[in-house]
Amino acid sequence: MNTSKPIDVPIVSSPALPGEDVCWLTITELTDGYRAGTLSPVDVAKALIDRIRALDPVVNSVVHLDETYTLAMAEQSMARWRLGTPLSAMDGVPVTIKDLSAVAGMPKRRGSLLFGTDPVQEDTPCVARLREAGAVFLAKTATPEAGCKVVTRSQVHGATANPYDLTKTPGGSSGGAAAALALGFGPVALGSDGAGSIRIPAAYTNLFGIKPGFGRVPAFPPDIDMPHSVVGPLARTVEDAAIMLDVISRPEPRDPYIWPVPFTAPDDLGNPSLAGMQIAFSARLGCHAPLVDAETDRLVAEAAPLLAEAGASVSEEDPVWPVDPFEPFKVFWETACLSCVEGAAPDKRHLLDPLILSVGASGANVSLSGYMKAMEQRMTIAAASKAFFQRYDLLVGPVMPVPPYSVERDVPVGYASEDWDWCPYTYPWNMTGQPAASVPIGFTEGGLPVGVQIIGRMGGEADILRAARAIEARRPLYRRRPAMLG
Repeated sequence: MNTSKPIDVPIVSSPALPGEDVCWLTITELTDGYRAGTLSPVDVAKALIDRIRALDPVVNSVVHLDETYTLAMAEQSMARWRLGTPLSAMDGVPVTIKDLSAVAGMPKRRGSLLFGTDPVQEDTPCVARLREAGAVFLAKTATPEAGCKVVTRSQVHGATANPYDLTKTPGGSSGGAAAALALGFGPVALGSDGAGSIRIPAAYTNLFGIKPGFGRVPAFPPDIDMPHSVVGPLARTVEDAAIMLDVISRPEPRDPYIWPVPFTAPDDLGNPSLAGMQIAFSARLGCHAPLVDAETDRLVAEAAPLLAEAGASVSEEDPVWPVDPFEPFKVFWETACLSCVEGAAPDKRHLLDPLILSVGASGANVSLSGYMKAMEQRMTIAAASKAFFQRYDLLVGPVMPVPPYSVERDVPVGYASEDWDWCPYTYPWNMTGQPAASVPIGFTEGGLPVGVQIIGRMGGEADILRAARAIEARRPLYRRRPAMLG
């Protein structure tokens, strides 16, 4: 934890790796064990803490680990299970939390030199919902400063590596959450997504991750990134993500945008039928794509016949955008970075990530009329998407244009760190506010994971989960562990 860079040699794997007997269990398998008395939340937490201490120095995914804090939560859960009074389907389940969300009693550094190690006093609403459900907070995971990069690297915590190839990035900004999950640090992780930050690392680390629609998961206090940024789960299985989403989407009275209609996890994820579902497949999602990778394209295209096999009607059609989504997104990206700069004390601004300072300087040149034009463009993009989804339940296409690239770089070779133009497939759905997910679809010949993106209409999380589970059932790639684990 808190190492300056990932170790560039893999550990020697053995059957005696800490926590190996419990780290791959699903939420249901864990709680079944608690109910039967064959597992204890305390023993599971201890095993996973040992696993983090043994494995995390290889990838640098964990930024805060407090054994006393975690075991106190686990002991409370164990007492409830012994009395037969668990709080929810997640009571005693270990969860990691991205260090952009506040956890009372833990620091919230946001990957920034601006913030110290003093604990905060109040949970973020989604964290409060997990605490109310009896979840056990295992650790906080790495993020770039303010979630500002497509990779996970900060001046505070260094770089996080991809467990499937330690020379590659796990993506960002929820890359710490993803790397931790891929190594078995609990069954689920809390991430956030303002431009792809759940879906990108999920695609790069063989995980399922879903960005809920804006308003599905409560937030407070209001954030400058609203409505683009939302909180959501990453998991190794679709069902685990659904269980966690059910918990974190429970209401928060202070959030003015939270939906009055509760989310309920689908009860047919064991064997979902997609009969009657209309799905569009698009190889480019209607976006300008300067980078193309034949292996990625081939694997993403394999999702279409799997969905058809599950009963869906699948057609090839691209959404048509009234304006390149990158145009307004660039304005929001630059002005969000400017807000970070202006929110820092003048004598502390030099401590900000150079990328934030550089992009924020561009944001200072955005006029009020330019920002309002971007708002208008975003609304026309959302309207075009809504029209497209009048005819389709889901849209399926790529998450990333290329497989995971060097852990030493913020972006692929040939692009500047502040340039999002190479990576166009995720941020449109942050601007429309629609739910979108990444589900594993395959591996390159070099052993690197590839994900396929599933986008739904507003309120369509359940349809996304069903389609993702249909792919997962036909291609259970969650069973493929990183080679470093043996």
